[in-house]
Amino acid sequence: MSALSATTLADVPLFAGLDGAARAELADAFSRRHFADGEALLVQNERAEGLYLIDDGRVDIGKRLPGGGLALLAQVGPGEVIGDMALIGRDIRRSAMGIARGPVSSWYMGADQFRAALSQLRPASLQLQGALGRLVAARVAHKTADIAAMFAETPDSFTPRPQRALAPVIEEDFAAEAFLAKLPCCAAMTPGQRRAFWDAGVRVDVSADQDLATVGAASDTLWLVVRGAVRSALPHRHGIYQLTVTGPGQLIGVSPHLLGAPHDRLLRTSEQATLLAFDRATFAEMLGTGDALSREVGAAVNADLVTALDALDQVEARILAMRRGHAVAA
Repeated sequence: MSALSATTLADVPLFAGLDGAARAELADAFSRRHFADGEALLVQNERAEGLYLIDDGRVDIGKRLPGGGLALLAQVGPGEVIGDMALIGRDIRRSAMGIARGPVSSWYMGADQFRAALSQLRPASLQLQGALGRLVAARVAHKTADIAAMFAETPDSFTPRPQRALAPVIEEDFAAEAFLAKLPCCAAMTPGQRRAFWDAGVRVDVSADQDLATVGAASDTLWLVVRGAVRSALPHRHGIYQLTVTGPGQLIGVSPHLLGAPHDRLLRTSEQATLLAFDRATFAEMLGTGDALSREVGAAVNADLVTALDALDQVEARILAMRRGHAVAA
């Protein structure tokens, strides 16, 4: 049986940015899988076990319809990857169906195999973790642009959320550093790694309804929410339209950081918040060192990007469902 070549991976966008040694290592992790016409490569809502690189044939990507049938979203062919979100987290569920249209030959990489290599700090897996983050960040940016376009098309269909004028709330201090151990993003870190993570940032206490970033501003800083919550939103008339709310243990401002782009959303505290702020250079260094802390931070970044993408999908679906003759509240 022939093996997947590193040269083939060089032509695939997800792997193109990796160095030659990383592509060669990853090529060995793929195995052949064949599918007959009508057979499912991806099953909606089932646990995502791995990704497929299509070698020959066509695959329809779509959503199941109530009562049967498939709402076609895309058709993919040779050189395209499907199911890549499987490599990001253990509890990822397939968001769509992937059905072979005619015989399909593919290359398969199991998520467990990838995670095992990642736990060993294999350079190829660490590089692929970063590539996945940039891929999802681009999807988040595209989804945000799609929603912004909806506002531009029918601006009067959406009710803005006004900005409140709240005075800072004075609260007793708390041990923010020790609080990290309770956050999902840091749960797998050792005490030493959490200390290094904390020392790399700057603690910031912010009152409710304060803007951290505006649309078009340089993405020089990103934040970890330690306590409180931050909403992302799009400016709308004299207020904002809320997209997502980010709570403790989640990072904000990640997508523009990974893409090297300005902020495409407004970031505003929705309540009194304690944040850990990282400048661009420091965070990039943490992601790029290739050590165990880098692996954990990279995993947290990718998981938060998937959460953001899912939330934006829900916002888009809600708008599409409610915009027909109804004002949509922010």
